[in-house]
This record gives sequence, C-alpha cells and structure tokens, in this order.
Amino acid sequence: MFEKVTERMADHSVRHRDKIFLIDLRSGRALSFGEFDGLVNRTCRYLENLGARPGDIVSTVLENSAEFCLLFFAALRSNIVLNPFPAIFSAWDILRDADLIRPKFIFLPEARQEEFRNAGEQKSALPTIPSDCFFETLRAFPPDFPEIGASPAHFACLYQTAGRRADPRGVLYSQGNMSTLIPSVIRGFRLSARDVHLIVLPLAHTAALNYSLLPAAWLGATVVLARDFWPEREQFWEIVRNYGVNYVEVVPTMLYVLLHQRARPGRLESLPFMPCGSAPLSPETRTEFEREFSLPVADLYGLTETGPTHADAVWSPGWKKGTIGKPLDCNEVRVLDKDGRRCPAGESGEIAIRGNNVFPAYAINPGLRPAHFRDDWFLTGDLGIEDADGYFHFTGRKKELIIRGGINVHPGEIDEVFETHPDVLRSATRGTPDDFFGELIQTKITLRPGSAATESSLKEYCRRYLSPIKVPDLITL
Repeated sequence: MFEKVTERMADHSVRHRDKIFLIDLRSGRALSFGEFDGLVNRTCRYLENLGARPGDIVSTVLENSAEFCLLFFAALRSNIVLNPFPAIFSAWDILRDADLIRPKFIFLPEARQEEFRNAGEQKSALPTIPSDCFFETLRAFPPDFPEIGASPAHFACLYQTAGRRADPRGVLYSQGNMSTLIPSVIRGFRLSARDVHLIVLPLAHTAALNYSLLPAAWLGATVVLARDFWPEREQFWEIVRNYGVNYVEVVPTMLYVLLHQRARPGRLESLPFMPCGSAPLSPETRTEFEREFSLPVADLYGLTETGPTHADAVWSPGWKKGTIGKPLDCNEVRVLDKDGRRCPAGESGEIAIRGNNVFPAYAINPGLRPAHFRDDWFLTGDLGIEDADGYFHFTGRKKELIIRGGINVHPGEIDEVFETHPDVLRSATRGTPDDFFGELIQTKITLRPGSAATESSLKEYCRRYLSPIKVPDLITL
C-alpha cells in the first residue's frame, strides 16, 4: 500500500510528539517530532505564499541545516519537486543546470546572492530567495497544512547527476520510488525507531537522505545533523559517543582522515559497524581501519537513479568482506554481458537493476532514458560480478566518471569548459588513483601555437565556471 513519508512523519508527531527528531549541531536546535512537523506545515504555507504549487520545481543551495530539512519535507508534503544543489557548487555551475530545469525559485544564503547576480549576467538570472532568518519568517504562517494526496507516479525530487552539457539529465525520483525504497533500506540494514543517525555527508546528495534522514522520518528515529564532516572531524568520535550514534555513513576519504588524526574513540557501545560508500574503498584502508577501531566496514552501493540497491550485512554469519552484499528486497540485480545476457556466476559484466526503486524519468532530456535500459533493466555503467552465493562484487566502471572524495565528476564537464578558452586546442580529462581522495582529476591540454597560457592561469579560468571540487588537480601542457 502506497504511503508518503510525510504521512508517516505526521503520525509520529502525534504518537511521539515529544521525542527528539532533529538535533542541528551548527545552530544547537533540538526539534521534537511535534515541533518539527508543525514547522514543516508552516514551511508549506510559506512556499504556497511564494507562489509554489504542486508539480513546481523549487531549488535549494544550502548546507546541511534544519532549514534544508524543513524545505525538503515541506516540498514532499506539498507535492512540490525539490531540487537540491550541493552547496559547494559555484553559481555558474548551478545556473547552467537551473537554466534547463527552470525552477520556480532558488533558496540560497544571503551571502551568495551577489555571486548569483553576477553569474546571472552570463546565464539567465533566476529568482532567488534568501534562506537567512528562515525561522523568523515562518512565524507569520500557521502550523497547520493538509497533506496533499499523491499517487506513486508524482515526482518528489530532482537530483543532479554528473554529465556532459551535450546530454544534461537531472534524475526525477517519484513518491512511489521513495515509499518503495525506504522501507527496503530499513529492512536491509536492520534500522529501527531506537536508532540515532549522525549525518556528516551533504544532504544535497542522495546517500544521506536515503540511508538516514528518510528512514529516521519513516521510523520515528533521531537524526544528529552536522553541517559537514570537516569542521567536526576532530570531535567525530566524541559526537558518536555523546549522542549514542548507531548509524553514520562516511566516504573512503573520511575513513582515511579518521585513521590519520590523533583522536581515538576508545570502546564504543552504540556503533555496531561503519557504513562507507559513494566511492570505491581500498582493501588497505578497510583493513587498517577495522584493525585500529575494531569496527567492521560495510561497503555501500547505489546510484542516484535507484537509491541504495544492496545491503552489505556485516552482522550475517556468512558475511563476505569486500563485496557490496546482496540486493535489497525492493529490486532485482543482474550482471549482464555485452549482448544483454545474464553472466554466469563469477563472470564480469555490467550491473543492471530492475524494481520500483528505479527512477521513472530524466528531467532535462527525457529522450536519454531509453538508452540506459535494456528491456526493463537499468544499465548502471558499473562493472561487477555475482558469485555462486549471490554476493555482488563491484569491479570497476564502464562509464566515464571520476569520483573525487565521494563526489561524482564527469570529465566531459571539465573538457567543455577548457574548450571555450581561446588558447586551448584540445582537452582530455581523466581520473588518477589517490590514497586520500580516491581519485584526482588530471587534464592534458594542447595549446594553440603561440599561447602563453600556464597551468595556473588555466586552473583560474576553470574556477570561474566550475565548483572547486571539479577543478583539475594537475594540468599537463
């Protein structure tokens, strides 16, 4: 039976009114289910007052915060399509996609308004709403709002994906996708209402939403929200201990940092394992981390288009370390050869996924979707093996993609920027292995005859148009 996440949350606001749902470490706010649900209703009224209607797209450019969480759930309750941009993205980078998505407006901090106005001179300016003084603004609106009915087909979110400008996408994820996926994640990872989730990954990426924020709202669990991992890294273990954290997802770079800083947690009673995803994890880092902290590391696997697809059950007697585990019960997974036939056990091929968790459409270029399917199987572009016991092994990528510190970067995005430079004849970008970031970005550039461009000047040119995470680490001329 279809049920919206916000319907479950409203039920918790009555049955567990005083239980804490959200603790925002940055602001110090601790909001109970009753308080949070009332603020979500006020936010629904606020969005309505701004002119947003069911089916409209509303974008955000916000760091992890209570404000982001309120906008996220208010959009779900109002049947507005929320489009979260990572806060680290540059204004030019964001407006490039927003020009195609055409959101009703964009929420962003006051401090970034001028940056967006200046970028809007190069792109088309879009309406922006300052997120500062958000709680003060909500006081003007009543704390009641009727849940707007939705069908499973209604779109819930529009997520960004790494891609060339020649084939922009934007993944539309539906209410039905969400209500199928989240209970499956809960079952697969044995999550419960007693859990305390620590979120240190950006909420604008789907991992923190699908593994923590949405399951906590569905179950009636508690979320401790950090703005980011980096400001909290020295206090990471202290936060885990003080709040009794049971679940916190990290990326391999964060494991590396925790290993090489002085702070050590001692014995942790609450945290049973360390989930790690968004990028391949080296066996060396895993082994060293598990030995140092006596915590098994679970390999997480999923995509923006599907959400998590497997559970690496570290608690299982038959656990196979180094695999991505077995499929969640919301989807089927196969490994296919180049002709679309299922590979025998132990043979490498492309990982393909089928289920109600698979996205229904691309927002920007809907015609691209069929190219990523064979029959009704979504072709992930990732390579893997299914062994004789049904465990899946991630072995590499078929698609062009660089994963730097857990962030997906398409090399074509970078090449397209460099190719607008008057001194650049050709540009070729690729990823190179790195112990800390997983991969670094390296670009080989061929300059036009007589050019005086340098590595430094070319990086500066790239910074004008792309987010810092996408600027090449090394340029060779």
